Amino acid sequence: MNWYAIALFVHIVGALLLFALLTIEGFTLRTGMTAAQMNRILGPISALAILVPGMYMVLAGPGWTGWAVVGLATYVLIAAVGAYTGINVMRGRMAARTATISWLVRTGMALAVVFDMTVKPDLIASAAVVAVGVILGVAAAVPTLRAVRPA
Repeated sequence: MNWYAIALFVHIVGALLLFALLTIEGFTLRTGMTAAQMNRILGPISALAILVPGMYMVLAGPGWTGWAVVGLATYVLIAAVGAYTGINVMRGRMAARTATISWLVRTGMALAVVFDMTVKPDLIASAAVVAVGVILGVAAAVPTLRAVRPA
């Protein structure tokens, strides 16, 4: 066992926590509740568990490859949009429909990052994979956009 293996384990646990938080957020959006309070507590833990070992692995391993750069940039975007969504939902400034779209897009992006981390494509392909994740998230949101509100 070495430090890289431990960092990889913590990194994967952080990603699992991110997907658990996304799952809880999606469930609570469907039931009319909010998971923003839990995300405020566990989100930063997930961020540390993903970013700190991730940085270590970049420096100790292959360096700043295309997939690592895209993964970092995408994760920062996921975290920023998630925080923005959570804050606005908690303050009552974001409709559930908009929060659901945000959740679907962030989930698509997170799945794309997992693909990039697994397959390790170059910069252009990594960015294209994330773009596909965003497109799939938006496509999954189309029924939400077309939903008819009661009068």
